[in-house]
Amino acid sequence: MAGRRAVITGVGAVSAFGVGYDALANGLAAGRSAIGPIRNFDARTFPTRVAGEVPIEKTSASLLEKHRGVLLHVGEAAAWEHSGLLRDRKVCFGLIAAAEAWRHARCGTAERKAALSIGLGLEQAFLEDLATALDGDEIRVGAGDLAGPEGVRFRSRVDLTAEKIRGVLGLSGRVAVHVSACAAGGTAVAHAASQIERGAADVVLCGASDSMVNPLGIGGMSRLGAPSPRAEPSACRPFDRRRDGLVVGEGAAMFVVEEESRARARGADLLAVIAGAATTQDAYRATAPRPDGSRALAAMERAVRRANLVPSDIGYVNAHGTGTPLNDMAEAKAIHALFGDVPTSSIKGAVGHLMAAAGAIELAACLLAFTRDLLPGTAHFEEPDPECPIHVIGPQPLKQRVEYVLSNSFGFGGQNVSVVLGRPR
Repeated sequence: MAGRRAVITGVGAVSAFGVGYDALANGLAAGRSAIGPIRNFDARTFPTRVAGEVPIEKTSASLLEKHRGVLLHVGEAAAWEHSGLLRDRKVCFGLIAAAEAWRHARCGTAERKAALSIGLGLEQAFLEDLATALDGDEIRVGAGDLAGPEGVRFRSRVDLTAEKIRGVLGLSGRVAVHVSACAAGGTAVAHAASQIERGAADVVLCGASDSMVNPLGIGGMSRLGAPSPRAEPSACRPFDRRRDGLVVGEGAAMFVVEEESRARARGADLLAVIAGAATTQDAYRATAPRPDGSRALAAMERAVRRANLVPSDIGYVNAHGTGTPLNDMAEAKAIHALFGDVPTSSIKGAVGHLMAAAGAIELAACLLAFTRDLLPGTAHFEEPDPECPIHVIGPQPLKQRVEYVLSNSFGFGGQNVSVVLGRPR
């Protein structure tokens, strides 16, 4: 529908800096890194032993107990907080971030028709459950329930986080779950904006949650050779000449997105305009980006065009920037080809790679550009790489006022999404 624009009116976050958006914003504004030794399990025998781990108690029950007030503020959390369904940290992270975003946007009864657009990972079982289900060389798989006495107990159906958010907040709109790997968070926000623009919804709660800081997740990524082999907090060095791999992170970021005139009419605070978004596909390899960055470039070009902008309007690029040799080189080629020397950074050296939630937490970081006139830095970036010919912001944030920013998210399977945010006026 002509003239409808999507605006962000609420944000919530859980990251290695702690629970709450302020913890993320303050950590990035200080130019700190929150990467540290893995505490959630004994990782001494794993190739990588550092992560962007959320600094909170080990169990989901204790996590919910600590943030009981947040959840009880918005719904009936008490009925299921010790039900056993919430062993999965990403479910808890998603709930807490969603509750914060809902409260931040000062949503009430009139907003409960909101739709949901949530990006999630695919991990569904605990490694310890798989171990107990071993029968010789075979794994007994149960009938699919969450707590069956036999076989594998699936900890989290793909849509469980979305189901619990909808239940706690009492939302009645349509639900969409995106599982486009590390592009899922950006895809979820782009889909939310599309619903607003088409008139399919007036309010959408969107974002993503994920956690792979567990033996199955860290072990799986290690088998792929993706993490840095160095067990030190500075292991992830996006765009640095010495980069040699990513660091796994965990957490969530959620947003309340509304139709602009509706948000203004109810007096909501506008944090950003979602000006444009686009997706493309590499059609190359499952675990490597197209080396020339051509499809990533196409996603950025389309997102800028859909925002009715030209490349010179973009004042900052929040890169996917994993710290892996191939990803950073391909992305840098694409950014340089479209934007020249635009200030660019990656926050993955500070909070780790949040996998399905990466795009969401990075869009949350982009809000600093409008709320504090700060462009986040790139932790541990020290030695420029001639193969990455872009203007990389160093470890400290850059104080600069910009009108538009672009955030990239790229996932395994060659999935690319770029989102343009604008300063609200």
